[in-house]
Amino acid sequence: MTITENFILPGLGITAIGLFAGIFYQAVSEAIDRRRYPPQGELVDIGGFRLHINCMGQGTPTVVMDAGAGSPSITWGLVPSEIAKFTRVCIYDRAGFGWSEPNLRVSRTSQQSVDELHTLLNKAEIKPPYILVGHSLGGANMRLYANQYQEDVVGLVLVDSVHENQMTSETWKRMKRELWLYQVLRVASRVGVLRLIGELNLLPILEEIKQEIQKYPLAVQTRFDTYKSYCYRPHYWATVSSERANIKKSFEQLQAVASLGKLPLVVLSQGSKDSQMSDEKFQKWSSLQLNLTKLSLNSQHIIAENSGHLVPLDQPELIISAVHQLIKKIKQTNL
Repeated sequence: MTITENFILPGLGITAIGLFAGIFYQAVSEAIDRRRYPPQGELVDIGGFRLHINCMGQGTPTVVMDAGAGSPSITWGLVPSEIAKFTRVCIYDRAGFGWSEPNLRVSRTSQQSVDELHTLLNKAEIKPPYILVGHSLGGANMRLYANQYQEDVVGLVLVDSVHENQMTSETWKRMKRELWLYQVLRVASRVGVLRLIGELNLLPILEEIKQEIQKYPLAVQTRFDTYKSYCYRPHYWATVSSERANIKKSFEQLQAVASLGKLPLVVLSQGSKDSQMSDEKFQKWSSLQLNLTKLSLNSQHIIAENSGHLVPLDQPELIISAVHQLIKKIKQTNL
């Protein structure tokens, strides 16, 4: 027998069997996850794919919330359930995140997210007026929405929101280098490797999240397994990659929002420097957060003194209070 027959062909056969087994393992595990972690709320078809939205509470205006980059709606923690005690609140997952189905036929820009959210609210028959709340990249999306649908929006809360001028040339280069990692994770998740590594507690990023989340209330900690199940899906990493790859375009879209007029605006920013952030970057971030208040002639700046970037988990009461105060202000203005 030749060398090819003795070594290469059997090796290819073993590889093919391994790939088939991995794909089968991934498919079965995803089916189990869907039964184990069913969506809270409903899935709404907005034209070839479904977005997840979960509304709770009663009252008006309706609060609509958008999470940060790569984050599902459950990362709002206890904030929505507390807001639901005094008005209606809706949290949703952008396409490809959480329980929402992916839409990778288009680039994942802020404008695309705005277009899909607008369709979702109409299809789900969630009527305005709205108070929009956006964390991190979700803040960019909500700024665009408030600008484009001014007649529907009566208030805006930006929670440590991104700013179109935050990126340096070095940051752009680092982000481009990271894109290959997302593609590797996408492939690894497709054949079950990422899931296997994660379940064996060998995936550093998940271990870091698990350790970080242990300091929060038990009701928040219990959502870690749900979050982990999202990270095992190939379309999750494909969506993260597209969102990051198009972040420059999203920031260019933000530049068109020079003013929101007199729209009631609350800018809520971190006051405790994240461990990976240098003093110089923290000062720049703080300056850009203050700059966001100039978007409206009716703005307020609140600093979360005991919080890093994850304000919804570190100091959720500040977001709840900001929304409550906005509603009181809006209702007093309309008397």
